[in-house]
Amino acid sequence: MPHTNRLSIIQYNVNRSKDKVQRSFLQALDPEEHHIIAIQELWINPHSRILSTVRDPRYHVVINRTEGVPRTCIYVSKKVLAEDWQAWPSTDRDITTVQLKTTQGQVLIHSVYNPPPESRSSTQLHTLGRLPEAMNQQNHNIVIGDFNLYHPKWGSDFTLAHHFLAGRLIGQMETAQMDLITPKGTETWARNNSSSTLDLCFMSYALTRRVESYTVNDQLESLSDHYPIQTDIQLTVEEEREPERRLC
Repeated sequence: MPHTNRLSIIQYNVNRSKDKVQRSFLQALDPEEHHIIAIQELWINPHSRILSTVRDPRYHVVINRTEGVPRTCIYVSKKVLAEDWQAWPSTDRDITTVQLKTTQGQVLIHSVYNPPPESRSSTQLHTLGRLPEAMNQQNHNIVIGDFNLYHPKWGSDFTLAHHFLAGRLIGQMETAQMDLITPKGTETWARNNSSSTLDLCFMSYALTRRVESYTVNDQLESLSDHYPIQTDIQLTVEEEREPERRLC
């Protein structure tokens, strides 16, 4: 397939589970259909001196080399041409970025993990303090991940909000000229009898009108307490070409 006019992005918090979640999830993917895979709370091999996680021969994996254990990574389908994407240099354990060439220009895709706040009134920015620097205003941005923040803008109207931190995130996205794609009330996390909207997707204004769908993909669900979410966008991205056969 020479190219596609649909970019498919999957986001998933795999809860640091190697086989039950991360490996089985990757095996369920189709590299021709699922192009960019943004992972949060990935499994890291504790017995290797070389930074490594679960690999899939059909995907490239991007992990930042950090002082702490990385909590995000991105898989890129090998169907995407090597010259049409690159890893964005970073030492951040909670923000992994790849740059993608599209017909709409350069697009930065950020896989983000924001650790749970200490309290509802917490003012500790953690990942939010570094997020604006990761977003390059010369490019389009897609920010996806597990933010661990409650707010009625994306959750229930009766949600006890993290007013300061969620407000800071909302302000950052407005400054970067980005919109929330996640429909209000989408259940992205569930445990026992509780559920919430913790996994979010933000996108540059110019890209929002190109969104085809945003869905919880039950077919990819692999026993995490988060759900895999698929966002499809109308974007043309070059893909790996099959070698031409010569007629003898």
